[in-house]
Amino acid sequence: MDDEVLHGYLQHHWAGSTAGVSLFRRVAGTHTIAEVAAALAGLADEVADERETLRRIMHDVGTSPSTLGTVAARVGAELGRLKPNGRILTRAPLTDLVEIEALRIAVWGKRSGWDALRAVADDDPRLDAALLDDLVDRSDRQLATLAQLHLTTARQRILA
Repeated sequence: MDDEVLHGYLQHHWAGSTAGVSLFRRVAGTHTIAEVAAALAGLADEVADERETLRRIMHDVGTSPSTLGTVAARVGAELGRLKPNGRILTRAPLTDLVEIEALRIAVWGKRSGWDALRAVADDDPRLDAALLDDLVDRSDRQLATLAQLHLTTARQRILA
């Protein structure tokens, strides 16, 4: 196992998880369809919990989150709020839909990270294969939930 590569990979996923948690919390707090916002709040909590699981995995393999990476991810998440839709103070009608699409992309990235770690877990005793299997399954459930929330939002926003 090349620890330098593994540590770098985990650092990248840490930065992504930092931005992802921020995005989930923001979208859950601003989505205009109440039942979708409530479901997103639950997903935001799950994603935040998984970020802490990632921190423990990082510790188990001998690395820790990079302060610089964490700060850069937070800045990037804030910059991502800027939209070229000509609306500075108000939300565009499709913002709810586009933000769920961004959340789906974030969860796919997270799932890919768990998949990659699972692929090497049988060869590295520091990685818990059963935990990684559970994290992949959780990501799949989150993706299914986001797919339904996306359809609900599409119907309400596009048909409105």
